Amino acid sequence: MSGGIPAEHSPEPPSTGEPPLAEPAGRRWVPRVLTPDSVEGVDVVELADEFAGARGEPHASPADRLAAGVIVLGESLETGDCGLVATWLRSAPADVRGPVLSAVLAAGPPREVLTDLAAEHAGRARVALLRCEVAEVVEGGADADLAPLTPHPWGADEVEEARTLLAEAAAAVSPDRVDPLLRTATRFGVDLPSRRFAAERFVDWWASNPGSALDPALWPCADELVALLRDTLNERLKHSEVVLTAVTEHWWPLLRHIATDPFEPLDAAIISAAVRANGDVRRETVEKFVERLRAPDLPDTPEAVLAALFGAAPPTVDELNRLIGALPATAVSEPVAQRAFAALSKAKVTARHLDVLRMLSHHLGPDQRELWSQDGRFRSWLASFCRGGEVGSVEDVSERVLRARMPEALTALLAAEPRSAARAIGSAGQVLQRLMMRELPAVWNDGQAEEWRGDRAVALAFVLAWSDTASADARTAYDRELERWVRRHRRADHRRISRVLRTSAADHAAGWHEWLQEIVTNPAEADRGVRRWWHRRR
Repeated sequence: MSGGIPAEHSPEPPSTGEPPLAEPAGRRWVPRVLTPDSVEGVDVVELADEFAGARGEPHASPADRLAAGVIVLGESLETGDCGLVATWLRSAPADVRGPVLSAVLAAGPPREVLTDLAAEHAGRARVALLRCEVAEVVEGGADADLAPLTPHPWGADEVEEARTLLAEAAAAVSPDRVDPLLRTATRFGVDLPSRRFAAERFVDWWASNPGSALDPALWPCADELVALLRDTLNERLKHSEVVLTAVTEHWWPLLRHIATDPFEPLDAAIISAAVRANGDVRRETVEKFVERLRAPDLPDTPEAVLAALFGAAPPTVDELNRLIGALPATAVSEPVAQRAFAALSKAKVTARHLDVLRMLSHHLGPDQRELWSQDGRFRSWLASFCRGGEVGSVEDVSERVLRARMPEALTALLAAEPRSAARAIGSAGQVLQRLMMRELPAVWNDGQAEEWRGDRAVALAFVLAWSDTASADARTAYDRELERWVRRHRRADHRRISRVLRTSAADHAAGWHEWLQEIVTNPAEADRGVRRWWHRRR
């Protein structure tokens, strides 16, 4: 027959006069072929050879024989054989895997064998591995393996069995051991709703142990448990201030995404802690409530939002601008204004600062109203200039307001024809003129500025110095800075300034060329030459 007891190929051992010991294969197969059911024994041998032949091997392996015994004779496996047969299952014919897998699982294989089986087979193999890992957790063994198993769909009966197994274990262990059980559920892809186990008992323990460093992202029911934690802390906060400290020191990062009600003390504490943390967390938190304020649903919402956001850290001017700017005008109440004024009083006056004052115009005190009034006058001056209208003096506007609005003023002045811009600056008064002596060189010395801004700043400075009304100090200051610019730049750059000046007036362009020529021809006495040129002009 094609099957048979495999021949051994090792050399004959020397004779000792003692009966030879049977080989392992012989001890297994000889009793089978010498029994009344020897036909079935022969079938086992033939099936084992068929398994080997399907792999292109001449002789059956021990795993082939074990599997054949399971299939033909319904034999059980020893625990020690499980690893060998589990490896055999990887390449086994599909029609025999079921009974052989059942035999392996019935033999009580060790965890490493179950892990290999679960990676290849869904259903019963995974339930068996799950049972093994849950038992380890219940017995207080090592924490759960976090590596997820290869995805395989669960059958309806199997997933219910898995849920029941996990739920019963969660009810049996101490609360501090529920976390590894939940992580095990995630590893196996088992959706375990919080209602299926003693979730309240676990969350009650969790709320009492803020330093436990659990990560709900590793749980299958994270959202439900975090919401339950929030409810538990909210109830405890009514009776203990200690909870407030735990929230602001430990719990806020976990709960900040669901803290949406500034009227709730717990949510307010979480929101305040998030803002105090600064960085991206602060910015995201403020922006969330900017959107909330666009349509406040309760009369006191703005006050509650500001109190929650800035209960532990003062607002910045930019934050006030965003938040108050989101409010309908009728929602800006006196408490909102006073909270804003408290922050503004400690801040440098900037454009944002002045913008906030404009939004609070109905609540201004005397000092704030004066600042707001000066800002209004300068903004009107700037608007008139941009429309091409006549502008007058802004000597009654303080330097701090002019400094605050300088970025807007510079943009408008540089965009205009240089002669018009110089005339407006001359009319504005000495404070603005003095500021421009510093601001214009800062523009052309800014390596990040757009080229057109630098060119127009140079051209405007030249026209201001060319003006008959320029003071000696202004002319000297512009001389020095313009000469530095000229010596650091190429002729192509000088020609760009000429093109800008030609749009202003021909005499400006001619003066620029004459001035450049004098610098070039008198390099050793540049400062003196420049001063002589300006003196001749006067």
